Amino acid sequence: MNHQQKIDGLQERWQTARERSQQAAWELEEHLKAIQQDELRHAQELAELTALLPAPWLEHWQQQPQPTFTRLEALIEARHHHLLRKQELEKTLTTCTSDLERERYQQQTRLQQHEKLSSLLATLEEQLTSGQLRLQTTLGEHASPHAWQQALNQSVEQARQAESQAREAWSEANLSHEQLRHTVELKRGEAQKLDSAHGLLLVELEAWRAQHSTLDETLLTRLLGIDDREHTALRRQMQTLERAVNEADVVVQERENRLAAHRTERADLPEQETLEQRWTELSQLNQASQERHAELRAEIAEDNRRRTQSAELLNAIESARAEYLRWAKLDELIGSADGHTFRKIAQGYNLDLLIHHANAQLQQLVRRYRLKRGGSALGLLVMDTEMGDELRSVHSLSGGETFLVSLALALGLASMASTNLKIESLFIDEGFGSLDPDSLQLAMDALDGLQAQGRKVAVISHVQEMHERIPVQVQVCKQGNGLSTLRIQGPTPRFID
Repeated sequence: MNHQQKIDGLQERWQTARERSQQAAWELEEHLKAIQQDELRHAQELAELTALLPAPWLEHWQQQPQPTFTRLEALIEARHHHLLRKQELEKTLTTCTSDLERERYQQQTRLQQHEKLSSLLATLEEQLTSGQLRLQTTLGEHASPHAWQQALNQSVEQARQAESQAREAWSEANLSHEQLRHTVELKRGEAQKLDSAHGLLLVELEAWRAQHSTLDETLLTRLLGIDDREHTALRRQMQTLERAVNEADVVVQERENRLAAHRTERADLPEQETLEQRWTELSQLNQASQERHAELRAEIAEDNRRRTQSAELLNAIESARAEYLRWAKLDELIGSADGHTFRKIAQGYNLDLLIHHANAQLQQLVRRYRLKRGGSALGLLVMDTEMGDELRSVHSLSGGETFLVSLALALGLASMASTNLKIESLFIDEGFGSLDPDSLQLAMDALDGLQAQGRKVAVISHVQEMHERIPVQVQVCKQGNGLSTLRIQGPTPRFID
């Protein structure tokens, strides 16, 4: 009867444990699904973070996750201050941009005014140059309009005198010409008479020569040559007078032409006072234009200086903006100020390291299984190498297999925590009472393997089969009244109060 009651009690306990195990398995499966989803999201964020973080940061993170996380939190805090500074710079940039736009508008207005003044100055300079050229052409070698006017008046007076002299000479020459013409007419009449007489004389001379044959030709020529020379001299005098009259006519015509030309030029030119007044106005306008031109040059130099300063400020702002975008992207990946998102990233990264170390342990414990991330952000899947690398849920493992996976994770966690140290002592409290005989045998074989590797393994369990296989034991014996006694069982058993 007592034996049946024990069996019933064990069955009830087994049923209860089974229900709890199923509930725990369902909860674990749900948890693994959530972890797998988080793992996928973490993988994407980790890829982006890996692209952003420099290689030294990733190396430090792999070696020392917690210190690196602390440094990143400090950097995030510094970045928060940097963002505040960036906002201040953006406000300053807005103000500077407004000032720059206003300055550009004013500069554009000044440039337009400068272009108008430059155009006006160019027009005035052209007018001034044209006026100077015309004035120089008009003045010629004279130093001033007054000197030119005096020279012109003197030339006109000289021309008038020359004209008067030419007219007098022309009158005299005309009178002489008339006298000479009258004389010539008389001489021509006399010449005709003389020709007639000369013909008669020739007849008479021939008759006379015939009568006076003793007279030679030389003597006759010398005698007759007296009247011929006088006649030739008169002819030469008449030709000289005609040439003088012609020359006087040419001089008079030239003087008349020059006088007409001077009168025409003088009619087109303004008065001397008008020229001097226009010269004074152009000089004053030229002086004012030069002063305004100097002012505009100074304003342009100041504007160029401000443009250079603005360009330097814009370059600094662009550099700050690029740095801000980099940190903003990092902030987007890291998450809020409390570091929740970044903690998930760090946990995912640490989980990758843990899986790496756990797989190294599984290689020694059981070669069939490998751990992989999946199902959620922090989820785990088991890859069964004997089933074509099929991915299985951790809930599909048997008790012994679950123990081995948990043991591999514990050993991997110990490897991560030890960094460069070797942990040779291991305490395990995994609830061995829930294992079936096969699973328990598998777990004990794994523990024997660890012990064979030189590690000290301590197991906390009440399973009798384990007591039988572990020679050295530390047993807790109840004494009552809340007292206990430690008993070390081994080659030399002893008690410790």
